[in-house]
Amino acid sequence: MILPTVMSVSREVILAVPTTQREGILALGATKWEMVANAVLPYARSGIAGAAILGLGRALGETMAVTMVIGNSSRSITGSLLTPGYTMASAIANQFTEADTEIYFSAIVAVGLLLLLIAGIVNILARLLVWQFSRGLAGNVRAG
Repeated sequence: MILPTVMSVSREVILAVPTTQREGILALGATKWEMVANAVLPYARSGIAGAAILGLGRALGETMAVTMVIGNSSRSITGSLLTPGYTMASAIANQFTEADTEIYFSAIVAVGLLLLLIAGIVNILARLLVWQFSRGLAGNVRAG
Protein backbone atom coordinates (compact mmCIF):
# COMPACT_ATOMS: atom_id res chain seq x y z
CA MET A 1 0.00 0.00 0.00
CA ILE A 2 2.79 2.45 0.80
CA LEU A 3 5.45 0.83 -1.35
CA PRO A 4 4.58 2.84 -4.51
CA THR A 5 4.96 6.10 -2.60
CA VAL A 6 8.29 5.14 -1.06
CA MET A 7 9.66 3.72 -4.31
CA SER A 8 8.63 6.66 -6.51
CA VAL A 9 10.05 9.27 -4.14
CA SER A 10 13.25 7.24 -3.64
CA ARG A 11 13.65 6.84 -7.40
CA GLU A 12 13.33 10.58 -7.95
CA VAL A 13 15.85 11.29 -5.20
CA ILE A 14 18.34 8.82 -6.68
CA LEU A 15 17.85 10.33 -10.14
CA ALA A 16 18.56 13.77 -8.67
CA VAL A 17 22.12 12.75 -7.73
CA PRO A 18 24.42 14.79 -10.00
CA THR A 19 25.99 12.90 -12.88
CA THR A 20 29.36 14.39 -11.96
CA GLN A 21 29.12 12.50 -8.66
CA ARG A 22 28.57 9.24 -10.53
CA GLU A 23 31.09 9.89 -13.28
CA GLY A 24 33.76 10.99 -10.81
CA ILE A 25 33.79 7.76 -8.87
CA LEU A 26 33.61 5.70 -12.08
CA ALA A 27 36.60 7.65 -13.42
CA LEU A 28 38.55 6.62 -10.33
CA GLY A 29 38.04 2.96 -11.27
CA ALA A 30 35.03 1.96 -9.20
CA THR A 31 32.53 -0.59 -10.44
CA LYS A 32 28.85 0.27 -10.91
CA TRP A 33 27.96 -1.36 -7.58
CA GLU A 34 30.70 0.60 -5.79
CA MET A 35 29.40 3.75 -7.47
CA VAL A 36 25.91 3.11 -6.13
CA ALA A 37 27.12 2.15 -2.65
CA ASN A 38 29.77 4.86 -2.23
CA ALA A 39 28.49 7.81 -4.25
CA VAL A 40 24.77 7.59 -4.95
CA LEU A 41 23.31 6.17 -1.74
CA PRO A 42 25.23 8.44 0.67
CA TYR A 43 24.21 11.46 -1.43
CA ALA A 44 20.53 10.38 -1.53
CA ARG A 45 20.36 9.08 2.05
CA SER A 46 18.27 11.92 3.49
CA GLY A 47 15.79 11.77 0.62
CA ILE A 48 15.36 8.02 0.98
CA ALA A 49 14.80 8.43 4.72
CA GLY A 50 12.24 11.13 3.96
CA ALA A 51 10.48 8.80 1.51
CA ALA A 52 10.26 6.09 4.16
CA ILE A 53 8.80 8.51 6.69
CA LEU A 54 6.37 9.84 4.09
CA GLY A 55 5.21 6.27 3.51
CA LEU A 56 4.83 5.75 7.26
CA GLY A 57 2.76 8.92 7.51
CA ARG A 58 0.53 7.74 4.70
CA ALA A 59 0.05 4.38 6.41
CA LEU A 60 -0.89 6.10 9.67
CA GLY A 61 -3.55 8.14 7.92
CA GLU A 62 -4.94 5.31 5.81
CA THR A 63 -8.38 4.29 6.98
CA MET A 64 -10.36 1.78 5.01
CA ALA A 65 -7.56 -0.37 3.56
CA VAL A 66 -6.01 -0.90 6.99
CA THR A 67 -9.45 -1.46 8.52
CA MET A 68 -10.19 -4.29 6.13
CA VAL A 69 -6.74 -5.85 6.48
CA ILE A 70 -6.73 -6.01 10.29
CA GLY A 71 -10.24 -7.40 10.62
CA ASN A 72 -12.41 -4.42 11.65
CA SER A 73 -13.25 -5.77 15.10
CA SER A 74 -13.86 -3.46 18.03
CA ARG A 75 -15.19 -6.01 20.54
CA SER A 76 -12.15 -6.19 22.80
CA ILE A 77 -8.56 -5.07 23.03
CA THR A 78 -6.06 -7.92 23.04
CA GLY A 79 -2.30 -8.10 23.09
CA SER A 80 -2.10 -10.57 20.22
CA LEU A 81 -1.08 -9.45 16.74
CA LEU A 82 -3.06 -12.31 15.21
CA THR A 83 -6.54 -11.33 16.43
CA PRO A 84 -8.72 -8.84 14.51
CA GLY A 85 -8.25 -5.25 15.58
CA TYR A 86 -9.32 -1.66 15.08
CA THR A 87 -7.34 1.49 14.29
CA MET A 88 -8.12 4.99 15.49
CA ALA A 89 -8.92 6.12 11.96
CA SER A 90 -11.29 3.20 11.43
CA ALA A 91 -12.97 3.90 14.77
CA ILE A 92 -13.69 7.45 13.63
CA ALA A 93 -14.92 6.35 10.22
CA ASN A 94 -17.10 3.49 11.46
CA GLN A 95 -18.62 5.13 14.54
CA PHE A 96 -19.07 8.73 13.48
CA THR A 97 -22.61 8.22 12.17
CA GLU A 98 -23.57 6.30 15.34
CA ALA A 99 -22.56 9.14 17.67
CA ASP A 100 -26.00 10.09 18.94
CA THR A 101 -25.07 11.45 22.35
CA GLU A 102 -22.82 14.35 23.20
CA ILE A 103 -20.32 12.21 25.15
CA TYR A 104 -20.08 9.70 22.29
CA PHE A 105 -19.39 12.49 19.80
CA SER A 106 -16.84 14.03 22.18
CA ALA A 107 -15.04 10.70 22.48
CA ILE A 108 -14.78 10.39 18.70
CA VAL A 109 -13.46 13.96 18.44
CA ALA A 110 -10.92 13.14 21.19
CA VAL A 111 -9.75 10.11 19.20
CA GLY A 112 -9.39 12.39 16.16
CA LEU A 113 -7.34 14.91 18.14
CA LEU A 114 -5.13 12.13 19.48
CA LEU A 115 -4.60 10.84 15.93
CA LEU A 116 -3.69 14.38 14.83
CA LEU A 117 -1.24 14.67 17.73
CA ILE A 118 0.41 11.35 16.83
CA ALA A 119 0.67 12.39 13.17
CA GLY A 120 2.25 15.69 14.21
CA ILE A 121 4.80 13.93 16.40
CA VAL A 122 5.67 11.53 13.57
CA ASN A 123 6.14 14.49 11.20
CA ILE A 124 8.40 16.30 13.68
CA LEU A 125 10.47 13.15 14.21
CA ALA A 126 10.67 12.66 10.44
CA ARG A 127 11.91 16.21 9.96
CA LEU A 128 14.54 15.71 12.66
CA LEU A 129 15.60 12.41 11.11
CA VAL A 130 15.95 13.91 7.62
CA TRP A 131 17.81 16.90 9.07
CA GLN A 132 20.17 14.57 10.92
CA PHE A 133 20.82 12.53 7.76
CA SER A 134 21.50 15.62 5.67
CA ARG A 135 23.72 17.09 8.39
CA GLY A 136 25.74 13.85 8.50
CA LEU A 137 26.15 13.97 4.74
CA ALA A 138 27.45 17.55 4.91
CA GLY A 139 29.97 16.47 7.55
CA ASN A 140 31.18 13.62 5.32
CA VAL A 141 31.63 15.96 2.35
CA ARG A 142 33.77 18.39 4.32
CA ALA A 143 35.92 15.66 5.84
CA GLY A 144 36.47 13.87 2.51
